[in-house]
Amino acid sequence: MKTIAFYIKEPMKVNQGFMYDQTVLLDQYRPIVIGPFPNSNNALFKFKDFYNLNEIQDLSAFFKEQNVVAIHAHQGKHALDILPIATKYDIPLIVHFRGRDSSTQTEKRYRKNLKRYQELVKYGEGYFAVCHFLAGELKRLGFPENKIHVLYGGLDLDLHPFSTHSLPANGEIRILSVARLVEKKGFLTLLKAFQRIQDKYPQVTLHIIGTGKDEEKIQNHIDEQQLHDRVFLRGSMNSMQISKELKTAHLFCLASETGEDGDVEGIPNALKEAMASGLPVVSTFHGGIPELIEHKKTGYLAPEKNDFELAQGLMHFLDHPELWSRYTKLARQVIEEKFDLKKQIQEQQRLYGIIEGKFQNK
Repeated sequence: MKTIAFYIKEPMKVNQGFMYDQTVLLDQYRPIVIGPFPNSNNALFKFKDFYNLNEIQDLSAFFKEQNVVAIHAHQGKHALDILPIATKYDIPLIVHFRGRDSSTQTEKRYRKNLKRYQELVKYGEGYFAVCHFLAGELKRLGFPENKIHVLYGGLDLDLHPFSTHSLPANGEIRILSVARLVEKKGFLTLLKAFQRIQDKYPQVTLHIIGTGKDEEKIQNHIDEQQLHDRVFLRGSMNSMQISKELKTAHLFCLASETGEDGDVEGIPNALKEAMASGLPVVSTFHGGIPELIEHKKTGYLAPEKNDFELAQGLMHFLDHPELWSRYTKLARQVIEEKFDLKKQIQEQQRLYGIIEGKFQNK
């Protein structure tokens, strides 16, 4: 069987399960993983066939023995490390772009990415963008359009079954948000939006799952605004734990926005998970999110960095619980049609075949 060698520069993190799925679930190709560290470092996600690049004596023989027909680098910035090996041994390199690594949203970020990808633009054979928005960013960076492919990230629908959610007449109304605690996730905007609705809805709470470098900043805002009895930072959770939290929540909100450094979203997996699970979702007109959510049809979208409009989105569902069923059923349908993991793995392998064929016919 033909082999795809996945290159990872570092062990996958708890929030990168989607990358693990795209690596191990192939059935038309044999997946192996290569990286400059021992397999024992992969504490969270274990790989059956992992090879430490630092221990391979003869790469040419290795690639031939493994029948490697392409190398797939999971992140644009990491692809630069494996590019010299791919070109030296004449193996097509496929690169996955998911956000900041393909952004042109600030002049500084645009110039940085334009400069560092000059060689990758020349010698890469295929470029996967997780949404059409990022595909457009790659075009602006000079990547050839005929080598850019949109590959939506798939979701395990068995892990996130649909259930009916309704507004409780009494007791807590729980808004859930799941993301890394970093600027582009818009948590300060979300907290300000929450403050706008708390007087009208005193039973509403906000639960935030995730960790990150902005945790202290977010906690300070919670303390300064005396929100500690209504806003809860829940820390990091795995996929199974998040799935359970989605079942007990009532609304989901992710206030994504462009970071000062040009960091952007593709299509956040947390939004897909919430939609699959039957939660009404509120988010922003940012990155690839409008490719996932249709405003006032499958969810509610506000302009990014606008806490007033984000609060309007939350109130849209709190004031109109009769809309929940229509929105959530349509949202689940979108996930099943476009973001089913099984379908997207098959599409991924179809694209491998196209890229491999073009490379052989050069």
